[in-house]
Amino acid sequence: MITKATQQKTRYRYRGTSAVEAAIVFPLLLILTFGVIEYGWMFLKAHQITNAAREGSRMAVRPNATNAQVVAKITNLMTSAGIAGYQITTSPINISLVSMGNPVEVGVSVPWENMAIINMPLLPKPASIQASTTMTKEGP
Repeated sequence: MITKATQQKTRYRYRGTSAVEAAIVFPLLLILTFGVIEYGWMFLKAHQITNAAREGSRMAVRPNATNAQVVAKITNLMTSAGIAGYQITTSPINISLVSMGNPVEVGVSVPWENMAIINMPLLPKPASIQASTTMTKEGP
């Protein structure tokens, strides 16, 4: 038969185990939580960059489109998304010289450090997020 005194001794003996378990598990939970937040943010920003490249490509394939119009469209979208430090590429370089039926490619690239929220050193992350779209030039 277990006496009350024996139960109390057992309770006191294991008293610190909860604190030790919490000290081990709590940092892992924090890393997991911040990782979910960081990766969710990364997917949101990747979607916004892809959308900017797609809209830039839609602008580029119009019959009388210029590079300045494409850059202005992408700049407007990236500014509204709160993203800075991006690079815009077009192929061919001068889209106003592209004739109807030929492909036009527009790309947007942003270094990850320009978008990171937490930037935890333990999490693997890309050096940059890039998106490009190719569409066929329209004509009258």
